[in-house]
Order: sequence, then C-alpha cells, then structure tokens
Amino acid sequence: MLPKSSMPFTRRTSLTACAMSLAFFATFATAERSFAAVCENHPDVGWLLKPNDPPPSDEIAIRKLLARYHWALDDHRSLQLEDLFDDKVVYELCNAAGDQLTMANDSGKLKSYLGLYFASFDQSGTQPRHIESNTLLNAIDANTVEGKSTVVVTLQHSDIETPVLDYTGELRTEFKKVGNAWRFSRITLITDGPRLQLRAR
Repeated sequence: MLPKSSMPFTRRTSLTACAMSLAFFATFATAERSFAAVCENHPDVGWLLKPNDPPPSDEIAIRKLLARYHWALDDHRSLQLEDLFDDKVVYELCNAAGDQLTMANDSGKLKSYLGLYFASFDQSGTQPRHIESNTLLNAIDANTVEGKSTVVVTLQHSDIETPVLDYTGELRTEFKKVGNAWRFSRITLITDGPRLQLRAR
C-alpha cells in the first residue's frame, strides 16, 4: 500500500472520517466487553482440521452463499445482504495476535456495521475486491456445516492505475440450514497481521 504521505489529501481526509465512523460503531457494538477482548474463535485454536464434505447440493448452496457475501462486500450494496444471515449470526473481526477488534451478535447489528463500511467506500471512491479460495467444508450434521477459506483483499483507488493489497487472512464460517436455505450463523475474519491496518472487511 502507498505510504500515507503519498496519498492525496482528499483521500486521506475521507478515509480518516470513514475509519472514525467504523471505529464508533465498533465501540458501540462492543460496549459491554473490555477494551482488550480476546477473539472467541482464537487463531491458535485449530479450526476444521478434518473436513467432512456435505452432500453435493448443500455444498453448492454454501459456496454460492460465500460468493454472494463477497459480491455484496465488493458492490457495497446493503440489499445484497438480504437472506445471507441467520437472525442470531455472530460476526467477529480479529487479528493474528488473537485480539477481538469488532463483534456484532445479531443480523441487525451486522448489517448496520456493514452499512457503514459500504458508505465509507461510496465516499472515498475506492473499489474493494475480495478473493476467496481454498475453501474447505465440514458437515457437523444435516443442518450445520463449518467452513474455512483463505481471503485476499485488494483496493483500487481512483487516482492510481493498479490495485494495492489491503490484507490477507482466514475466514472461519459456520452455516445453519433455515428451512430449505443455508445462512451464515458465524463469521470470524482473522487477518494475518498482528496489527490491523485495513480498509475493507
């Protein structure tokens, strides 16, 4: 990523304002927890070590759900979040050191948090791209599946020709079957860096 000193003043100003908005929501969403909260799905704890493939029809539906989620983040459109999350979905953003930086514990709070994220990119004119790969799935039972993916996120700023790397990380997921449809019941994003300096989610 470009050094901060090389960023145009207007972009630095808008990104700073957006970061302050996201930080405010994170503070609101985590007001009942201590400042140095520990990631519940800690990076040091093994996750999905022995995959057990779900039935093909369920696997196709879950992979489509992952793709829809990442397209919603790229397109920054709240309408694309509909029907993705269980009502009691748990979302946490953690760093490699195991610090929990953000937590939202129902679909309403998560959509509000992502809405601020979407507004920040609309304001700055920056285009994120989420690249998900190496996805493994583990069927716990007929209605529960765990997932693990590698994520790479780039940012395309309006004043440069090529995108820059925002972060790499691990996406740990849990899916629940609600009726005949799969929904996210847990999302844990763990960035590979011990310190968080990212724009996208």
